[in-house]
Amino acid sequence: MARLYRGMRDFLPRQMISREEIQEKIRKIFRRWGYVPIETPAIELLDTLHGKYGSDADKLIYKLEHSDGLGLRYDLTVPLARVIALYDQQLPKPFRRYQIQPVWRAERAQKQKGRFREFVQCDVDIIGTESPIADAEILAISAEILTDLGLRDFKILINHRQILRGLVHISGFASDDEFSVLRSIDKWDKIGKDGVREELAKKGFERKSIDKIFELISVDDTNWNLLSDMSKIGDERVKAGVDNIRRILEYLASLGFGQDIVEFSPRMARGLDYYTGAIFETILPELPDMGSLTGGGRYDELIGLFSGKGKIPACGTTIGLDRILSAMEELKMFPDSHTYTKVLVAQFSAQLSSSALIFSQKLRSVNIPTEMFPEPKKLAKQFAYANKWNIPFVVLIGEDEAKQELCVLKDMKTGRQRTVSQNQAIRILAETLNSK
Repeated sequence: MARLYRGMRDFLPRQMISREEIQEKIRKIFRRWGYVPIETPAIELLDTLHGKYGSDADKLIYKLEHSDGLGLRYDLTVPLARVIALYDQQLPKPFRRYQIQPVWRAERAQKQKGRFREFVQCDVDIIGTESPIADAEILAISAEILTDLGLRDFKILINHRQILRGLVHISGFASDDEFSVLRSIDKWDKIGKDGVREELAKKGFERKSIDKIFELISVDDTNWNLLSDMSKIGDERVKAGVDNIRRILEYLASLGFGQDIVEFSPRMARGLDYYTGAIFETILPELPDMGSLTGGGRYDELIGLFSGKGKIPACGTTIGLDRILSAMEELKMFPDSHTYTKVLVAQFSAQLSSSALIFSQKLRSVNIPTEMFPEPKKLAKQFAYANKWNIPFVVLIGEDEAKQELCVLKDMKTGRQRTVSQNQAIRILAETLNSK
């Protein structure tokens, strides 16, 4: 009996067309900003993966039953860090890379929230510079992609790990507990404020420390007011983080993206341990349960874990393809496309197959996606086939048309059909399809 493992998905043509079109749009933007592609294996050594994300994430790594100790990659950032450590001398700095590949996580799938066990990440990263211009560039790319895809009302949330670590310290938590506290805060949007408070209490933290951290991260105001208030807190890490965010926002404005899409959020934490500086993610306020569409930040110490060379500056983000697709589907943004084919050339009779084949090839030669019905079945069946696949035009070459190099061109949406010369049909189709 055919079965599919829960949390995994098959993609039929209707889904794949949308996936491919969106991936190509993302690739074009990555390339326009000067990024180059890499790929890494699906399977990594467990030693490569473990200890980089945090204890909660480590539990979600798919482990393979193999004596060498192997697992499926959890994300694309840790494999990138390994690549930089291995090929550092071959890659000029700054190194701008993009990567579009699937990753796997052993978590409970929630389709309505865009959560799956296998999903595609579209990553873009800059290695080798500490400049906040790099952070601003990553944010600008994220905003440009979402805008290009038609998602207008998104909000980029930005925070800083140094601000968070400073607030955790001021609240009375021990230094060894910083990551544990931040992992709980990161669940704010998933389990709510009360859920985070309860989880911190279950971890054994003192109530006064929990109350203090909540007081510091629950405030809401404009970006500059919040940053100004944060800068007055007596902690050098907080002040350094505030200054860094201010510079990122200034550079981002120079790139054409302002305060209308960016929001400083003191409680946005990003749950992975490898972040060291600015962190950011993008949400759709109209779909609050969908989670973040993009997410990333600065991770200046991760590559050094593989290279042994200490701090190597790095910054990047993930464009969550599957989360974006789920959001666009929820917002009914996809046309009802089942195929790339724009023209079906019908077969009138076996004797006229050559005429149909020749005309089909003429259409393809001018980049009009065309298929020919392979058998001379009843025309009603061929028209039904075109309708089922949402093919917008059908061309028919009968005996009389073949003699005069004519054809019948039928618009399947309106039902209108007309007899025109074959060259005229090509011009009509090219103009009509290129205008859409």
